[in-house]
Amino acid sequence: MNNSERTSRRGKRILKIIGMVLAGVAFAVLFALVFGLIVQYLWNWVMPDLFGLKAITYWQAFALVILAKIFFGSFGRHHGGHGPRCGPRPWPGHRHGDLSRFEKKHFHRYWEEEGRAAFEEYMKRVDSGKAGKE
Repeated sequence: MNNSERTSRRGKRILKIIGMVLAGVAFAVLFALVFGLIVQYLWNWVMPDLFGLKAITYWQAFALVILAKIFFGSFGRHHGGHGPRCGPRPWPGHRHGDLSRFEKKHFHRYWEEEGRAAFEEYMKRVDSGKAGKE
């Protein structure tokens, strides 16, 4: 492949990336505009009859969406329940990279062979009232 072919391919890739970014921005703007219309429609359909409030314009509905995002949402990265406060981990190395594949295999094997029996013994002590007094 000669130099002009490489330059041509690189140019096509850059144009493709720019096109995808512009399409994404256009889609986001379109989504925001449509979402504003939906909020306006729902507000004007429900709120005046239910609470005696005035009907709102499109731009008021759009501003309401932004206010709701500021008050109740967060801008930036969303964790989707995988953050540090989402409850106990199933085993010490459950997160990616904490345990090797070899260690995970042996952890499950240990649990089946020894861990379950130890837990059942513990539960017998709990039932008899002896657990926690050791």
